Amino acid sequence: MKKTWTASALSLALIVSAAGPAFASAPFQDIGGSGAKQQIEALQAKGIVSGVTDEQFAPGERLLLSQGIAMITRGLPASAPAGDGGAASGTAFFTSVPAASWYAASFESARLRGLDLPAEANPAETMTKEQFVHYVVQAMESTHLFPLIKLSPAEIADGDELTAGYQGTVQRALHYDLVALDESGRFHPQSQMTREEAAAILYKAIALYEKQEQIAKQIEEEQGGAASSGTQRWMNVPPGVTPADNE
Repeated sequence: MKKTWTASALSLALIVSAAGPAFASAPFQDIGGSGAKQQIEALQAKGIVSGVTDEQFAPGERLLLSQGIAMITRGLPASAPAGDGGAASGTAFFTSVPAASWYAASFESARLRGLDLPAEANPAETMTKEQFVHYVVQAMESTHLFPLIKLSPAEIADGDELTAGYQGTVQRALHYDLVALDESGRFHPQSQMTREEAAAILYKAIALYEKQEQIAKQIEEEQGGAASSGTQRWMNVPPGVTPADNE
């Protein structure tokens, strides 16, 4: 049976977060049964994920918005340095992000990359699947390494449950193979995201980003200079997928 937060465990996690996300120096002791064990270990080694304690990752627990945004901004690089404002400027926009919080800089970085977090975003809320996927795709595409493409939308059995503003990014996440529909063709957009599910998706996103980055470097070497934005948009477009009309 899936574990749930106890009051003491949640308090401990909040205490750890308030002190700053200290990355575990030893492997997590509670991920042996997780289907995302290898991905979690790889992300931990890169300093992208941290635990609720030094030894516990809590893979099956719900993912808070503060944790999800921190994972995304650590895992996917910004296309340009994140401005002069630092954490304090993030709190000027976000009404519930204290300047001294460990996640303030992550929220500011996300905002400067173009992630459409609302000003009233609540760092303590649980992320839904569609929400996490939406922000991962936005962060990936903010690097300008992904082609503008026209897709034939996948048939999603529970597509009527998708938030209107997330439909495009969810379709592209399916195209990128970051996520998949279940055997009934459902996406479960409103399901609560778990920490292990987020790690698995982010791991795929980072791998795809690194692949696109390598392609960009190869093009740059072949051209003897920086690849143009137009070239970047056209690269690695799968057969049968046409570039966007505004290309």
